[in-house]
Amino acid sequence: MLVVLASAGFVVLALAALAVVGVQTGGDGGVRVAHITYIMWSAASQATLSACASLLVAVPASIVLARNAHVPSLVGLRFFIALAMVVPTTVAASGILVIWGRAGIVNDAIAIINTLMPGLALPPLPSIYGLEGVVLAHVFFNAPLMVRVFVPQILSVTENHWRVARSLGINGWGQARFIEWAALRTLIVPMLVLVFLLCFSSFALVLMLGGGPRVTTLEVEIYSAIRIEFDFTKAVVLTWLQLLVAGGVVMLALPVRGFAVWGGRHNPRDNDFRLIASMPSMQSVSPHIKPPSSPWTQAGEVSIILILIILVVLPLLAVVARGGNLGLIQVLANPLVGQAAIASISIAILAASIVLLLAIVLAETRMQWQAQAKHRLLASLDASTQVYLVVPSIVMGTALFILLRGIADMFALAPLLVLTANVMLGLPFGYRLLAGKWAMVRRRTARLQHLYAIPRLVALRYLILPLVGRECGFIFGLIAALSMGDLGVIALFASPDFQTLPWVVLQQAGRYRLNEAANTALLLMLMTMALFALGDVLGRYLAHPPTTSNALPKTLPNTLAKTATKPAMTRKPHASCE
Repeated sequence: MLVVLASAGFVVLALAALAVVGVQTGGDGGVRVAHITYIMWSAASQATLSACASLLVAVPASIVLARNAHVPSLVGLRFFIALAMVVPTTVAASGILVIWGRAGIVNDAIAIINTLMPGLALPPLPSIYGLEGVVLAHVFFNAPLMVRVFVPQILSVTENHWRVARSLGINGWGQARFIEWAALRTLIVPMLVLVFLLCFSSFALVLMLGGGPRVTTLEVEIYSAIRIEFDFTKAVVLTWLQLLVAGGVVMLALPVRGFAVWGGRHNPRDNDFRLIASMPSMQSVSPHIKPPSSPWTQAGEVSIILILIILVVLPLLAVVARGGNLGLIQVLANPLVGQAAIASISIAILAASIVLLLAIVLAETRMQWQAQAKHRLLASLDASTQVYLVVPSIVMGTALFILLRGIADMFALAPLLVLTANVMLGLPFGYRLLAGKWAMVRRRTARLQHLYAIPRLVALRYLILPLVGRECGFIFGLIAALSMGDLGVIALFASPDFQTLPWVVLQQAGRYRLNEAANTALLLMLMTMALFALGDVLGRYLAHPPTTSNALPKTLPNTLAKTATKPAMTRKPHASCE
């Protein structure tokens, strides 16, 4: 309840502060209707294009990856798809510039071809800055997110469907139409809404690749109003507009069952919508999922895999190729980069630890309230944790800036403010990823815990965490990676005394020190991968409980201790069975 009230209280306080500042200053803060219309059109158009382009890439890619789940040669591609979900935005933008920029690899290849074969006269690529670059970067991030949700959905189709398809001789197109599209159809609208909101409120990518005022979003304009123009009224007007648009999109996309909870009607069979579905093991994938091979099917699959490699793999490899040189040593020796790296790692680990702890507490609370049929409290809990999905980091930073500007030195409190913002922005993901599995595990272990009167902490370590340890490790790694690459609140509170690595990369790229920015981006990507790997190690540790009697606590009953340490007993079959 304390977390729920604190979440709701902060949102109310922030909105009240924005309203008070708007009333005190008066006027429109220099925001013209034509300018607002242009901002809204620019943000909505690029978000729509980005969401549709991501969907067009993700659906066929998910079908191909699901059909070839057993192919060992695609393990590397799946690794890069998972890496693209957590890589910082500044790293992705640097990789895209290395590939598609004016001085990028593609233009260098075109120049070499024109030199060797003058008759071709291939034109160079146009400037990547603008709508093309922003949409390309959004596809890099959101297509892998959709693939990570769509592939488990396809693999969850029952074995009978694939057997019937093989017995009827259905080809690849028929399978995609009647089985795979039918499995993905219910997820299309939720994923489109989620990706649209992420692209509509994009900040770092638009700031680096938008080309100035050509492509902008409300978050970029809020940043400009506070950091450059120092116009609080304009920032307040744009912040309220951002909240209204994001909240309106979420309300329009809410399922009908969300309103039924408030009315007292609740279907216990409703499943939790999970932002990232769990990937089944390869042993459970049906061997009949692969349709009959034909030249057209093979050509289509190869083309889709090549598109994935060009859009997702090449930018990451470009960062490694451009940044993996002697300049990386100079960057490591730079004291400014060292301080920024220490600050980024500290905030990422603290934010991930706090989010994981709060997610466990909230998941347990949700399970208790669900068992007691407190549906309105459940709705309040879900709403208080999900509200930060529609309150982007730059908006949250604006509210913190206005609330604290006359009370304390905001730049001195910058580390605490960045940590707070990362915790609030990561809590919806951690809570949603853990709540469903936690409730299922608690229902399975509650009777055993009650039977042996096991204390809560003992049950947590020996009964619950072994079953949800992998999820906890994934949450830790995901939140740490997201916090490591965050470029929202730090854009408002960065100072010479406190900077993070994403802010350093942005500053280097803005000053056209592209080689140095590539070195720092590679360092940031390696540190992000290390934190994500640390989450996997933590998950494996939590999922491996002590099994010896010496490791069991003294409070555990002797009967349970003997049960936990003895091998499973096998019953001798009856004579008639023999």
